Amino acid sequence: MLQTITPISDVPRAQLDPITTLTDKLSVFALALSRPLCAETIALCCDNQQRGVGIFAFNSKLKLTQIIERIIGAAINIDSATTICLLSARQGAGQDLSDTSQLFMAKNRCQDAGLSLTDWFLVANGGIYAVQ
Repeated sequence: MLQTITPISDVPRAQLDPITTLTDKLSVFALALSRPLCAETIALCCDNQQRGVGIFAFNSKLKLTQIIERIIGAAINIDSATTICLLSARQGAGQDLSDTSQLFMAKNRCQDAGLSLTDWFLVANGGIYAVQ
């Protein structure tokens, strides 16, 4: 599954098309995902109409709670950014036992900064996972 993540031909256009569906989000992430896969977290920033206004990649094996401040720092420099959607690539098994609590803490930090963290997806051995 990891080697077959490819962009869809109809990718939402930056600052024009809303990115609202799972397919839309994953197609944008597929364009930014490093190949071969490495430990990284990609942040997709959207405006209040869910149009993409920025994308950042952070190459790091750190946990989400350890890099969320960097992600927020990059996102708040985009005037129109109101939401963030994340995708992390990791080696090894899928979800970690601490992922749900990390997402909760990251959402709180984003909210404190005036941003909304909408989704966090993981790409790992065996597939793509939505952390909830």
